[in-house]
Amino acid sequence: MAKVGLFFTRVRDWVINFIQKYWFWIALVGIVALAVVIRIPLMTKKSGDYYNFLKPWYESLVEDPKAFLASDDADYTPTYMYFLAFLSIFKLDVEGNAFNFAIKYISMGFELGSAILIFFILKFILKKHDSITLLGVFLALFLPQVFLNSAFWGQCDAIYAFFIVLSLFFVLKGKSCWASVAFGFSFAFKLQSIFFLPVLVFLWFKKRFKLYWLLLVPVIYVICMIPAMACGRSFHSCINVYFEQTEEYPYLVMNAPSVYAFMYKSIVTNESVIEHLVPAATYFGVALIFVLLVFLFLTYKDVTLEDIIKVTFLVTLFAPYVLPSMHERYFYIAEIIAILYVAVCPKKWYISFLAVAGTFQGYNNYLFNTYYLNNENLNLLIGSSLIMVSLILLMYDVFKGRTVGFPKKETKTN
Repeated sequence: MAKVGLFFTRVRDWVINFIQKYWFWIALVGIVALAVVIRIPLMTKKSGDYYNFLKPWYESLVEDPKAFLASDDADYTPTYMYFLAFLSIFKLDVEGNAFNFAIKYISMGFELGSAILIFFILKFILKKHDSITLLGVFLALFLPQVFLNSAFWGQCDAIYAFFIVLSLFFVLKGKSCWASVAFGFSFAFKLQSIFFLPVLVFLWFKKRFKLYWLLLVPVIYVICMIPAMACGRSFHSCINVYFEQTEEYPYLVMNAPSVYAFMYKSIVTNESVIEHLVPAATYFGVALIFVLLVFLFLTYKDVTLEDIIKVTFLVTLFAPYVLPSMHERYFYIAEIIAILYVAVCPKKWYISFLAVAGTFQGYNNYLFNTYYLNNENLNLLIGSSLIMVSLILLMYDVFKGRTVGFPKKETKTN
């Protein structure tokens, strides 16, 4: 019995030593495993977008992939259609869950990719991997908007967001070329990637980014269109996708808790008002983003890695908030960057919390039809108010202790 007791004591000590030595990696594997488990029961959901868009697109690709890629029947860029075209090889069942699961696996794979990038970004900024980097990975996989977007809804925002996070990673490392390449692939998937562009412009002014590398963005976009053009789609049709998207939903608010939620209900049914108001609101939003950039330029002399995270969070949250015709999903980049902000500024966690709680109200409306006090606009009003408070607090954090003034020219001394 003494030998048996000694054996179990040694096993216990070995297990304890193993956990103490590799606790970080054990926790990391546990987080990923739990993230997979939590998504499994959500994946059987088929949204209206599945039946109205994804399913008919896939059926057309199965029937004649070349003809569909040559057409402009889908309002997405051909870049995403290539994924569906690849899946069409296997002729997956669209009535069951085979195709439904396949498109969600793709998005979930890019979610995991973003979580890995967040790990490396935090390791690069904090110069170590510890509980804070674990927190970043955890939040990247367990943020409700993230797993609802892919596993439940079947959307593909995780793809373009992955390339934005990759672009940010290269920006932090001072690799402008690769940052532009990643940004180019993001732009080839979704127009919403443009919310990251002001960050790159700001960093160019601060000599942290070489702007001429952005010439790679249209090059990469055109390269991504080559397979579709080889199938017969015109060059004009390929480059016109985003212009058509902006005209497809000419409404002031598309279920997003933006600043226009405060006037959304009173004018949403008045087409004559919207026709004039949406263009004006677009110009107004762009002007506000420009003003924000000017203030950033005039107040920042030196830019640290932490400053880049703060500015990126501010810009990507501010842009969809002040622009019209925004969907609830257009805050996706800001929601991901909010995770980095929490890790870099843990004492100001409440700013990210308010922002994410605000953006979630759009999901409440669309996915769950959950209306506070049976008022569908009240969700957006609450969400917009929360985001407004978070923006005010975030601006205070970004600009506090800084004075407005033009940077002095460096003078050479003999």
